[in-house]
Amino acid sequence: MLSTIIAAMLPLIVVFLLGYRAGWHHDFNGEQVSVLNRMVMLYAFPLNLFVGIAGMKRTILAGQLPLAASVFGIMCGSFGVAYALSRYVFRRDATSSVLQGLAMGAPSVPFIGSAMLPVLVGHASTSVAISAAVFAMVLVQTPVCMVMLSRSTHAGPPEQARLVPQIIASCREPIVWAPIAATLLVVSGVHLPRSVLRSGELLGNAAAGVGLFASGIVLFLQRVSVTLPVVVTVAVRNIVIPALSWLLLAMLGMPHEVIRTAVLALSIPVGTVVVILAVRFGSDEQEAASTLFLSAVVSVLTMALFIACTG
Repeated sequence: MLSTIIAAMLPLIVVFLLGYRAGWHHDFNGEQVSVLNRMVMLYAFPLNLFVGIAGMKRTILAGQLPLAASVFGIMCGSFGVAYALSRYVFRRDATSSVLQGLAMGAPSVPFIGSAMLPVLVGHASTSVAISAAVFAMVLVQTPVCMVMLSRSTHAGPPEQARLVPQIIASCREPIVWAPIAATLLVVSGVHLPRSVLRSGELLGNAAAGVGLFASGIVLFLQRVSVTLPVVVTVAVRNIVIPALSWLLLAMLGMPHEVIRTAVLALSIPVGTVVVILAVRFGSDEQEAASTLFLSAVVSVLTMALFIACTG
């Protein structure tokens, strides 16, 4: 079990530290990090997801539907519940509640999941879990947050305050339509030649490494301040949500492999989308960056705990 945990976690730690060192050494600045993330989100990750799904058999993909529904449903549900508690129970303002809800409900599954999950659950389950997380984040969480933040801060053009245009714009992103296109090919019984899939793997396999490296640079560049909201958000994101997900899926009678994959995916720390939106709308940037930093640091222990407990 120890060797499994090391095999899953060590690449994450090493690449994070290399990114952090690159930031400390001033090899990259904030604008260059944006370029790296743009390359990953427009090309590398879409190719990674397309190849991962297109290479499956139809029977395997059908068997992964409970996993996809679990990850998608829990991410959307936890985001909604977290926002409601922050806004109406703890009486935070609308902007802070939206960002805190997103931090709790949006783990960085695309970046960290690509590096960690294949070692633990295999490539088929990894591709499905990541695709479901991407759909939840890009088609539900981010558009809803954009609309709510636009309305509460009065920033941005009027179309940003409408949900339907946001969803339509999200559907045009390669990271959304690439896995959908791959799924349609598999369902239709169309199998691409292995040589074609290997062509996509060349750049697709770089997605996780470049994404994690860029996240390490972001962690260095952002100011960190540990406050009560930050600690609460990290505790919920890293421990409470995966633990409750484990309990919920067990009560629903899900197979062990579905529970294990979903819980491990949902134990991944806060995604960089929180910092991106905080900076975009000029609100709670320090809290968002501090949450990202503390969540990433603590995840070394919390993710190892869930790996051991679900093994």
